Amino acid sequence: MAWYGQLVIRSLSFINCFGKKYSKRILEMKHICEWSRPLMKTSLLFTVVHCSCASNKDNVLLQTPAAHKLTSEYMISQSCASTVSGAQHLLTLTLAAITDTTKCYRECMNQLMVLMDQSLDAQGNPELVSELWDEVVAMRIKVGDCKRKLQELSSFMEYVDKLATSAAETAFMGGAEHMSTVLCETINSAHAKLASEYEETKALEKSFLKHQEIFVSRACELEKEMNKRHETGTC
Repeated sequence: MAWYGQLVIRSLSFINCFGKKYSKRILEMKHICEWSRPLMKTSLLFTVVHCSCASNKDNVLLQTPAAHKLTSEYMISQSCASTVSGAQHLLTLTLAAITDTTKCYRECMNQLMVLMDQSLDAQGNPELVSELWDEVVAMRIKVGDCKRKLQELSSFMEYVDKLATSAAETAFMGGAEHMSTVLCETINSAHAKLASEYEETKALEKSFLKHQEIFVSRACELEKEMNKRHETGTC
């Protein structure tokens, strides 16, 4: 039983020591809470001030617009300006597409004329002639695609031109005179650019047709000569 008595004495001493340390820890935490209480009040004060500033800012943003901006005339003028801006953007994009297509169309026609001349000069070399003829056929297809795309864009441009003209007239009647004037200048500039592109393209098309006629006639002559030589050689 002696060992049991020693165990009880050690347990009581441990509890006494732990109780003193625990009481000391409680006093330290109480002191920290009392010291930090003014800081908590200060932070709450700053939070309240910040929220009041945000509400003031929201009040400024929620101000009603000026009286003249609520009139029918002003809103019609703004709508006309937006319509003119959209029509001008569409006109500019369509003009750029037509310009790029006409350039591609002319380049393809020039390349095709060069290939036709090379195929005629390569007579007597069957392998080279066959290779060049494949390139001629491929380029003919590309020329046809460019021409078809140009025709579609030209037809679309007619509707865009009508839309832009109507938008300019409507904007002038709706009170957006400046936007109407700007759109009219854009339309006139587009007409001048299109006329120049179409004129250059038509001139090249005429040259291409003449070159194609010469190519067909020369190709027929060369084929007849080769047939005669072949017949003479067999005889």
